[in-house]
Amino acid sequence: MTSRKNILILMHNAATPFIDIANQYVKLFDTAHYKVTVAYLSGKTDEQAKQRTLAEEVIFFDYHKKNIRGLKLTAIRKLVALCRQEKFSMVICHRYKPIYVTLWAARFCQIPKIIFVMHAMKTINQLTRKLLIALLLRKNMFFAGVSDAVRDDLRKSLWGIPQEKIITLYNCIDIQSTEQTLLSRSEAKAALHLTQETLVIGTIGRLAPEKDQQNMIHAFAKIQPHFPQAKLVIIGDGALEKNLKELTIKLHLVDAVIFTGFLAGALRYLKAFDIFVLSSTKEAFGRVLLEAMVAKIPLIGTHTDGIPEVIGDAGRLVVARDSAQLATTMMELAQLTLTEREVWGEKGYMRVKKYFSLEKFNEDFWESINYRERTQLSS
Repeated sequence: MTSRKNILILMHNAATPFIDIANQYVKLFDTAHYKVTVAYLSGKTDEQAKQRTLAEEVIFFDYHKKNIRGLKLTAIRKLVALCRQEKFSMVICHRYKPIYVTLWAARFCQIPKIIFVMHAMKTINQLTRKLLIALLLRKNMFFAGVSDAVRDDLRKSLWGIPQEKIITLYNCIDIQSTEQTLLSRSEAKAALHLTQETLVIGTIGRLAPEKDQQNMIHAFAKIQPHFPQAKLVIIGDGALEKNLKELTIKLHLVDAVIFTGFLAGALRYLKAFDIFVLSSTKEAFGRVLLEAMVAKIPLIGTHTDGIPEVIGDAGRLVVARDSAQLATTMMELAQLTLTEREVWGEKGYMRVKKYFSLEKFNEDFWESINYRERTQLSS
């Protein structure tokens, strides 16, 4: 039996979104042919995160944020030692700090294939980053964006890289696993202390400026007189929580807008929503939209960055920061019958199956990096 090839997936830290992304990439590799290691660059060793990571080996570099600023020499040395020991056939890096460390490590050890995955817009806009990548670039390196919007941004920003080596690798979702996680509609509403008859417009995300829950609250205020029993449920925490709550007082919506704070496994509650809204002003992809699609919830998203690619024709798109247009669209979906909203939910479900399943990602990944057979990495 031929020996297995070693693969490294290097992540920024072990926050839940990064674990989910790491697992998405781990599932690409058949354990009969590959040994996959996931390494988390920053953060202390976390046994719970280790258990949730599906890789055969999980490593924590245990660096504090301040230790991976600047030149990050200790992290580079540690990665070089790891690569020399394991002789990885492929290294896949996510976000800029892991990319930076790997760019330098590749100068001191041989890595046949390197894939750098960007999860945000304008990551490489800084002149110093453009220069660094141009200096350290090698022919064995690919760059990927998590949406065509990010890919196109990279193509504008990066110097001297052939267009075919800057690709799109969409985020995806394990549909079966997600479905098993979801509470039923009645269970989810009960868990959030909502009556079964309540019309619920909801969102999940950090309470941060780019998520623009402020605009969502203003839009809800416009339709609330027409649906006095409706609730706006905002799941998540963040720096703007106090400001947003003060806004609901100003708009006389204290009883109509529910802030749950952070909820572990927030996607479990998605079926409590009759309408899901993502009001972001910046959003490279919007993975939460995939979760809402699996839950078969009608979608409203902003015409921003990667959001239109995710929603397609399976939901409604509005201009970011336009509370009047958002309110009109909320009203239109709220006035639909339950059966009509279920039709929108089915459209989203069919779209996520077609374009964002694990199976589709597996197919797209191997095709994008031009491998005819998954077991034939460079010897």
